[in-house]
Amino acid sequence: MSLMTAARCRMAQVFVRLGRKLHPARKQHLETGAGAVFAVGQLLRDRRLRKPMVVIGAGEELTRLKLLHALDDDAVEYAVWDELPDMPTADDGERISLAWQSEGCDCFIALGSGMVLDVTKAAAARCVCPSRSIMGMVGVRHVHRRRLPLVIAAPTAAGSGAESMGAAVLADKARNIFVIEDEALMPGVAVLDPELLADTPRDKVADAGLDGLCRAVEAFLAASQGDGRTKKQAAEAVEYLFACLEPCWNSGGTVKERADLLAASRMAGWAASAVGGGYARALIRAAQTVCGLDLRTACGVILPAVLEKYGGNATEQLSLLAVLADVAEDGSREERAAALIDRIRATVFRLGLPDALEGVTADQAAEIADMAAATANPRYISPVVWTAEECLDLVLGVCAPDAET
Repeated sequence: MSLMTAARCRMAQVFVRLGRKLHPARKQHLETGAGAVFAVGQLLRDRRLRKPMVVIGAGEELTRLKLLHALDDDAVEYAVWDELPDMPTADDGERISLAWQSEGCDCFIALGSGMVLDVTKAAAARCVCPSRSIMGMVGVRHVHRRRLPLVIAAPTAAGSGAESMGAAVLADKARNIFVIEDEALMPGVAVLDPELLADTPRDKVADAGLDGLCRAVEAFLAASQGDGRTKKQAAEAVEYLFACLEPCWNSGGTVKERADLLAASRMAGWAASAVGGGYARALIRAAQTVCGLDLRTACGVILPAVLEKYGGNATEQLSLLAVLADVAEDGSREERAAALIDRIRATVFRLGLPDALEGVTADQAAEIADMAAATANPRYISPVVWTAEECLDLVLGVCAPDAET
């Protein structure tokens, strides 16, 4: 990459940092601990809200019963939207916003994975932006009014951090991935109830956990020396994810392990909102869009490869993260940084995931690289600035040997 292009990207990132400091994340009310879902009725009364639209993800039969039982116990009137596919789209958000209006609702409760929370946040934004579609809000600060209806986020999979992020990741009909970024999208209330994670399918545990790990690691790398809180939150999220993700994937985990996983999710989401993503996030989204790869596989293969390709440009920060996340304390900086990457790969292996992207053609690899470079440059803050050609070199390096050419 030319010095001029790199300088342009770095200058844009300075303004991104400044903009995030001028528009900090909204304050959020937390309800935590086993049984926290039973506090929702009182939360609504305290805010003089009378009728929520309850948005429930696919396959949430048991958690649905817990939430609706809690609302019935408090004599809360509500409407239910449970017509979401496994991967909700912007069109689903449009339909939810119309139902919210027709039912006379005044707030939202989102119950499900990060995708369910994100489509609900987008629907809430649509409710106060009648002249702009959800796809018309894609980008940065295109949500025109900051006072969205209250969104109460009750995650049933922990890691993605959607419950604490001022952003919504959405797909269109063709499953292309888009992002709406605006601090107004952060849910006003997060209900972090470990009982809601007790029956989460293993694939959703891996999806959310590795997504959160990616967000936390990249947030740590992107945070400046003056962003002490962001670095602390990101490092703690990484430590918790390493400790809790595998037990929760293996057997559902203990109540404490699920609670720690929820805490890690929130910290990862907050840190990512504070500083944004990096090349790993950009490549993962592109791989999902172009090839339809599941999130856990894309994260598990791409994140360690990106960190390795950063080389010496990220060694000092990765070494520090390895110490703070209790991965490695001894050895040189290079050895500690390598230990962190090895720990990520070991976690991916124990989750039963592949170590390469399978079935990706050369044309698809080129499309992934072009899309990732266009997404990341110039706004994403990373240790280095890559061209599309450098992104392509990484993608080809993580494709299975028998990929089509």
